[in-house]
Amino acid sequence: MESKWPAELEQGLIPTDDNMGIMTRELGPAAREFVELSKTAALPLLDIGAAYGNATLPALKNGATVVALDLSPTELAILQQSADAEEQRRLVVMPVRFPQEVNLLNSSLSGVLGGQVLHFLDGPTLEAALGKIHRWLAPGGRLYAITITPSLSYYRKFWDEYQVRKARGDRWPGVFNPKDVATPEWRDRLPDLIHLFDTDILGRAVRAAGFEIETLEYFCFTNFPDKHRTDGREFLTLTAVKR
Repeated sequence: MESKWPAELEQGLIPTDDNMGIMTRELGPAAREFVELSKTAALPLLDIGAAYGNATLPALKNGATVVALDLSPTELAILQQSADAEEQRRLVVMPVRFPQEVNLLNSSLSGVLGGQVLHFLDGPTLEAALGKIHRWLAPGGRLYAITITPSLSYYRKFWDEYQVRKARGDRWPGVFNPKDVATPEWRDRLPDLIHLFDTDILGRAVRAAGFEIETLEYFCFTNFPDKHRTDGREFLTLTAVKR
């Protein structure tokens, strides 16, 4: 399946074509749980920001029906081409902006993965997105998410400002323009807004949407460039359930 993906930009990092960063070749903890759920899911699964399908394709292999969302029609076309004929019958692709352009039936999904997508939403949009996901999930359904933190790479330059904002009570202390600190080779691959999280801020938002959190932990990918690592807390992995 990976033969159709673009070449790595850096170790383990697959470039996207919509200025929304990268797709990691390695699945993070939440994405691995999403793929595990695909073996037993009674209802379809939703992969938000599916890109070239690093999580969607193994979920299809496991027999699940998957709705794959992404801004990029090109990336979704490569995803479709990477699935075999039988898998394509269980794959729905939607080139849309999430959450504004997506409406699904209530209680229609067993699981939702937001793999490195929630950090492209500002605070009010994040709240709207989590509310929609909660409605779409059936009782017992799970939300899986991976987000970035102020410890990642050049975002470490925002660390002090993040802490100042959080200490004074800013509701969303992690909203920045990533181009202010990105290196030249990355600047044009990023949007104008990035939303960095810690466990307190992300946990508050997810609980406020009605979820019960099962896992919320810091981690870093194994297959990841050393120059972008700082303290092992570069990413957050989240698993939450709708009761």
